[in-house]
Amino acid sequence: MLSRLRDWWAFRRAVDRATREPPHARVARPDILLLPCWRRPEFLWHCLDNLTRAAGFDSVHVVFRPDTGAWPENFEVIRAFSDRLPSYEVQPAAPCPFRRTRQSANLLLGYLLAAHAAQRYVFLVEEDVMVSRDFLSWHRAVQTAAAGRLFCSIAVRNHNRSVEVAAEPDGFYLSSGDYCSYGVCFERSVLLEQLGPHVNLDYFRRPKRYLRRHFPDSIVGLGFVEQDGLIRRIQERSPLAIAYPCVPRAFDAGFYGYNRPGGVTGSTDERRRKLAEVIYDRERLRAAAGPEFADRCDPVDLEPAAWEAARRVELPVAPG
Repeated sequence: MLSRLRDWWAFRRAVDRATREPPHARVARPDILLLPCWRRPEFLWHCLDNLTRAAGFDSVHVVFRPDTGAWPENFEVIRAFSDRLPSYEVQPAAPCPFRRTRQSANLLLGYLLAAHAAQRYVFLVEEDVMVSRDFLSWHRAVQTAAAGRLFCSIAVRNHNRSVEVAAEPDGFYLSSGDYCSYGVCFERSVLLEQLGPHVNLDYFRRPKRYLRRHFPDSIVGLGFVEQDGLIRRIQERSPLAIAYPCVPRAFDAGFYGYNRPGGVTGSTDERRRKLAEVIYDRERLRAAAGPEFADRCDPVDLEPAAWEAARRVELPVAPG
């Protein structure tokens, strides 16, 4: 009982700390890249191997956000990459007393802490997302090229609806209502203004009731109450658009983990070698992911064609 009470107060303090502007003068870090991780250190190895090869990586500060119960092997992987990381820190998750929003709390609180500290942009790359060499430069170019502020830019293929666009390396299109949490970039002020008001104890305690009350007209079903469901509802109501690439700059390689069965065995090194035989091979990855996740687990060219400036592409108007 005492332990539960202690966790409750620790989590409440963590929420207060993340949602309030620090009282001292803000000293901005570079752009910040959040990297949540859990129990797949072999994925984390490949994620970092690709990230550290991305152009502009030397200008980001990496914040690792291990979820509650993360395996210690993650820290071994981080140490193995320490000489390839420009700067980094590990922020352990504050124990969330609410089972349904435990993982959401880690990510959402990380977003707000990063938004208070970042120079301009906050990137999110989960441990099973593999990024191209121009992942960071694509995001920065698109955020600059868009007319006005974006809600966010997302580097993967649009998973929520089918969009027909030419595969032009410099092209991006604007969309709404189809947020997904893979390879994302937010301008820091958007996180503070749009997400900040909804990151609170009422949401964490009873997410379904909170979403029903605050987003009664949302088309998103109440089966989706975790962080991506919350953010999707916020964006749905926002006047700010999402930018998606005509040529994806990242892909979800997570064919197992969390709610996806399966896995590989052996030491961390053995598992990462076995993983390499699957995640960079389109047919093998899609087969391993199964029909439910095959469209998401779709490798992209990690070294896309050269381009100079991001260019907005207008989507075709549906007939009728």
